Amino acid sequence: MSGPETDLRAAVEAVLALDAGVTGLLGDPPRLSDTRDPRAAYPNASWGRAETLERGADGVSIAEHRLSLEIWCRNGDPAPIVAAIRAALFEADIDLPAPWTLISLMPAYCDVFTTRDLRVKRGLVRLKAVMGRVLDQA
Repeated sequence: MSGPETDLRAAVEAVLALDAGVTGLLGDPPRLSDTRDPRAAYPNASWGRAETLERGADGVSIAEHRLSLEIWCRNGDPAPIVAAIRAALFEADIDLPAPWTLISLMPAYCDVFTTRDLRVKRGLVRLKAVMGRVLDQA
């Protein structure tokens, strides 16, 4: 993952860590890891798939990032956690380190799934972020 994606993910984690709805369900600090750890205390969350699409125009670089947050619950429903994450990020005011500016951040897709282990359910929040920066005009 490159610098802008890392900065975006850190900013999302900071927003979630400050939201009472999220910390009330995932702990304080939230149980959120880079990859899924099936030994972690439930419920927990982990980062899933990440995708970046580069776009731009004269003098401007645009990057569209799609990040997946996976929520794992044993003997419980991940839907309230999915809703809390969605609410926390819906109106988040995120400043990224220069030269990038966050143009938009939205939960683009949310769902809940069963797994092979019928005691464990998986929630999914896919985020779509658009970031931009002005390129040096020489």
